[in-house]
Amino acid sequence: MIHFTENFNKKIFTTGAFLQPMQIKDVNGNNLWVWTVERFEDTSFCDGQEYNPVEVAKSLEGLLINTITE
Repeated sequence: MIHFTENFNKKIFTTGAFLQPMQIKDVNGNNLWVWTVERFEDTSFCDGQEYNPVEVAKSLEGLLINTITE
């Protein structure tokens, strides 16, 4: 199981998204640092189609929902 500990002190911007560092524990209890998306700023794409992902969800399926309504 991976446990997340949020750290809001440092953020960076990459094209279309704000990233923040987050400390996680891997299955062996080792601490690791990873960049995570804090929020999206610009258009995203999936398979060449415009895609508007959610930033937080309770499940993988919820995270993959495209919020663009047609």
